[in-house]
Formats: sequence, structure tokens, C-alpha cells
Amino acid sequence: MHMWGDDFDWEGLDDAITFLNTNLKRWGRIGVRQAKEKYGTARIYCSLGWHQFHDITHPGHCFSRYPKWLWNLDCIYGSKIISIVNKIVYPYHCWLYREVYKLAVRKWSHLREEILCCADFDELLKGL
Repeated sequence: MHMWGDDFDWEGLDDAITFLNTNLKRWGRIGVRQAKEKYGTARIYCSLGWHQFHDITHPGHCFSRYPKWLWNLDCIYGSKIISIVNKIVYPYHCWLYREVYKLAVRKWSHLREEILCCADFDELLKGL
């Protein structure tokens, strides 16, 4: 969409990306693995729902931050418990994802297309 050197609000896009990344992690503990700008578009790579307790305590971390014994327990038992919790968490994550994007589009309305075009879950963003 945009190349470096174009007359474009690069700082506004960076602020929008930081806003999305921060609020998805803060309010939903959504695992944002990477948040970046590419070709003048926001790229927020994330997953909705949790797979184990590590996703709650360290959202977005790809590697274990637990000691090995706790990681093993989390892999064996945590994943079974979290699958039950996800029945409540996943709909909340879907709602929060849409709301955070809605706030970002409202705040940076001149960057609407750049924020929405490469969203991971664009089916949740219909009508924004």
C-alpha cells in the first residue's frame, strides 16, 4: 500500500499498532505474537482463546517461561482445564478483538483501511 518516503502518517500508524497490541494483551490476555507495520499496513499476528495456563500468564510468548516441571504439568493438565474455560473466554476474545479494532479505527479514522486490511480475523470486523 505505501512505501517509505510516501507522504503518509507513519507515526499515526505506529501509534495505532501499539494501541492494538497493548489493549489486546491487557484486557483479554490475547496472545499477540507480533505487531508490526509492513508496507504501510498494521500487522497484528495473534490467536484467540487459550491453550494452556502459560497463555494467560505470558500472552504472546512462544517459548516457556516456566520451570521444566511446571511446564510439563501445564502441558498435561493445563490444556485439559483450559479447554473448558475457553467456552467462556473465546467469545469474550472475539468481542474484545472487535471492540479494540473499533476503537482504533475511531481514533485513527484516516488510517481505517491500513488498520483493517490485514487483520487476522477479518470476519469479526465486518461493518467497521
